[in-house]
Amino acid sequence: MIELDISFISGKLWVTTKIWNNNLNKLSAIDMLFDTGATMTTIDVATANRSGISLKNAEKIAIRGIGGTVQGHLITIKEFWLGGLNIGTIAAHVIPFSVDSEVQAVLGMNVLKGFKTTIDLLHKTEDGLGAIFLEPIFDINTIDTLDTFMPRTSRFGIWNAEQSSELPIEKINT
Repeated sequence: MIELDISFISGKLWVTTKIWNNNLNKLSAIDMLFDTGATMTTIDVATANRSGISLKNAEKIAIRGIGGTVQGHLITIKEFWLGGLNIGTIAAHVIPFSVDSEVQAVLGMNVLKGFKTTIDLLHKTEDGLGAIFLEPIFDINTIDTLDTFMPRTSRFGIWNAEQSSELPIEKINT
């Protein structure tokens, strides 16, 4: 079971993740909007650059969202950490976010689908804001590596709602 402390900023639910930074050759923390309505984990171009994610050889794609269609990139993140668990390699989109957006990254369903999720707003943490508990519904001893990862077919690759009839969300305590 993974426990992620949560933050509320401007009424949005945030968690801290870690990704492999190719420039620094170590993990970098990224605060992500926890968004079960987002199909894919998505990172802003500037955040991707700071995190050592190169778009040079990334596949260019058109991404449809609530605000229309934008040009972006499909990338592969070598290591993605939730709490103390390395879930392995994941696919993500990189797009230019609005200059005035407080959101720099979104944790989407391509990752969240792998977990039974409980949001507990009464759980006591240091800052008293509650926690998200993620129970893996996959074998944590078998993760995709960069060598074996396929963005369109691997566990944390591209996801669409037709692939799952149930969202892995248990309940919300208030």
